[in-house]
Amino acid sequence: MVGRRIGFALILTGAIASLAVAQDPNAQEMPNPQAMQMQMQRLMQERPREAEAAARAFLMLVAPNLVGTLDSLKPAPEAPNQPILIIDGIPQNTPDQALGQYWSEVAQLTVQFDMVEKLSQRDSVRAQLVGKMFGLEANARAQQRAYRIAAEARRPAIRGKIEALITQHFDLENQLRAREIADIERRLAEVRAESQRRIDKRAEFIKFAVDDIIRDAIRPH
Repeated sequence: MVGRRIGFALILTGAIASLAVAQDPNAQEMPNPQAMQMQMQRLMQERPREAEAAARAFLMLVAPNLVGTLDSLKPAPEAPNQPILIIDGIPQNTPDQALGQYWSEVAQLTVQFDMVEKLSQRDSVRAQLVGKMFGLEANARAQQRAYRIAAEARRPAIRGKIEALITQHFDLENQLRAREIADIERRLAEVRAESQRRIDKRAEFIKFAVDDIIRDAIRPH
């Protein structure tokens, strides 16, 4: 399902971003996917105005083409005899559903913005890649919403757009993983070099340790 793929992409992006920062023992801890989900739920319940501003600011950075569409998710003023779209027997455009969908998008964008900002403090290149991935996810969600209400004849074209977005997302994810592999290989080379240095100076290390023990033994107490 498209929805599951996009949800999985969000979790995977969060996990990769967390891994990118976790590689540095001095880095600020990044939220895990569960913490991100809890933060999103809190924002959806509390609906703070500052979250709306943050979501719009983030869209301006990663998906400026969607800035104008965010408000379109809000429920329109109720009109008498307004038709209700029903898919598989389930109403799709009730005010409560529209408001919930709007705040779900706002919450997700706000949490992602916070993650990218924290990551940028440690690694601007990784932050840029993750930001692009989040922008692609936002566009994929927009196409998902369009697919849900589209006529059957239009759905293949929308599916093609989603596939193109997820393909770009996959390629960026691979770039991020390539950076992680390079970092791991660099750290492994450093550990191997240090290990070899200790082997080469084995006698010196042992003599130093023994001398230190002897000095401590004869030191007046």
